[in-house]
Amino acid sequence: MRKAMRSILAAALTMGFAAALSTPSYASAVDCVGGNGTDDSYQTCTTVEGKGLRVTLWQTSAYSSLGGQNVYAYFYVNGKRVHTVKKYTGAPKRLATNFPGKLPRKYRNGTRLCNVWSVNKHYRSCITVHR
Repeated sequence: MRKAMRSILAAALTMGFAAALSTPSYASAVDCVGGNGTDDSYQTCTTVEGKGLRVTLWQTSAYSSLGGQNVYAYFYVNGKRVHTVKKYTGAPKRLATNFPGKLPRKYRNGTRLCNVWSVNKHYRSCITVHR
């Protein structure tokens, strides 16, 4: 009986260890700057997901108090603007957009991915990609 229990336990541990090794571990980072202290109004946020240096999602959001105007989201890699996305806001609301370039993409260790919105130009949110 003990030998059978040991065999079952060993098999379960081996299977659990193998499953843990085969399951990819994805990381996510969020940076929000600005805001009025009570909720996320007027914050600019950057969200990045991926594994290691490989980025699978790069999203930004901001609150726009404007109505009936175009609002722009700017994407920066190491301080250089690489994309601009135009969003139309019919009323004051929270806006979000994804990186319009090709993803998934591998970046160098230490690369800074930042976002700025035209409605909150003095708020720059950034994530550093690292191993």
